[in-house]
Amino acid sequence: MRVLVAEPSVPVRNALRKFLDGVADVQTATYLDEAVQVVRARAPEVLIAAVSGSFDGEVLCAQVKKLAPQTRVVLTYPPTEFERAADRAEETGADGFVVGPLKRHAVLAQLHAVLVQRELYDKWQAREAELARAKAEKDSKKNGPPAVAPVRPSTGVNQADEAFFKKYMLLEVKRSKRYRYPVALLLVALDGLDAKLKAQKAPEFQRAAIRAEVLQALSQLTRDIDLLMPFAGEKYLVFLPHTPRSGCSTVARRVVARLRELASFPGGTASVAVASFDPKVDPRAQVSFGGLVRDATHALKKAQAAGGDRVEAPDTQPLPRRSRISMG
Repeated sequence: MRVLVAEPSVPVRNALRKFLDGVADVQTATYLDEAVQVVRARAPEVLIAAVSGSFDGEVLCAQVKKLAPQTRVVLTYPPTEFERAADRAEETGADGFVVGPLKRHAVLAQLHAVLVQRELYDKWQAREAELARAKAEKDSKKNGPPAVAPVRPSTGVNQADEAFFKKYMLLEVKRSKRYRYPVALLLVALDGLDAKLKAQKAPEFQRAAIRAEVLQALSQLTRDIDLLMPFAGEKYLVFLPHTPRSGCSTVARRVVARLRELASFPGGTASVAVASFDPKVDPRAQVSFGGLVRDATHALKKAQAAGGDRVEAPDTQPLPRRSRISMG
C-alpha cells in the first residue's frame, strides 16, 4: 500500500512516517505543487494532507479528487479545529480526518477505515453492474439467469492489525499479572445494525461510513496508550491498560452516549461490555487474555438480550453505581 504524506512540518512528517512504518510504503511532500506532481506521476492509495496556516490540504484534496478519484484522502486538522473538523472535511470531499495532537492509533484507524470504505464501494459498484447485466439478460430471455449470489460486506478486520492487537494485549496482560496493575477490555457493538440497514435498503458501503465514524469517536474517547480495532461482526475492541474498574466503566458509559450521536447511524444505540482486572478491588483475582475476551463476550450478549443501549460487566464484576449527586 502506498501512502503520500503532504505535510510541511518536519517533526509531524517524521511522526507520521514512524506511525506508518511497516504498514505502508510512505512518500512525503512538503509543498502543494510537489504533492500534485507525485499524484500525477503515480497516484497513491491514500493521501494524508495537513490543513494549517502554511499548507491548505483542503485545496489539495479537491485537486487530487479530480486527478485521481480512486485515491482516498485523510485530512489532519489542528486541535483548534476540533469542533469544525468533521464539517470541513465533509464539505471538502475528504474520506476521513484526524484532529491533532496526532496519535498513532487514530491515524491507523482512519487509514484502515478509508481503505475499507473504498473496498466496500468497489464491491457495491461491481454488484450494481452485475445486477444490471442480469436484468438485461432476463429481459432478453424468457428464463432469466440464475440468481446472483449477494456480495458479503467486509468485516473490516485486517489480519495484521488483529495479530498486532492480540500480541499487544497478551504482553500487557502478562505485565499486569506480574506487576499487579489494572487492565480492562471493552467490547462495543452497534445494536441491530444489520436489521436497520436492511430495513432502510441501505447500500453496503454505508457500513464503511458508520465504521469510520465509530472508530473516530472511539479514538477521541481514548488515550495514547489505549488500543482499538474493528472486530468480527461489526464489533470493536478497546483495550485499556493501567485502567481501574471504575475508570473503564466511565469510559464505557461515555462510549454509549457518544455512539447515540452518530450522524451515519441516526437513532442507533450501542451496547458495551466491560471486562477488567483490578487487583485493588479484588486482591485474589487472576487475569488472562482468554478470560478477558470470554468475559466481555458473555457480558455483551447479556447487554443485547436486555435491549441494548447500556453497559454490562460479567456477573463477577459489578459496575460501580453512580451517586445521584455525582458530577462525573
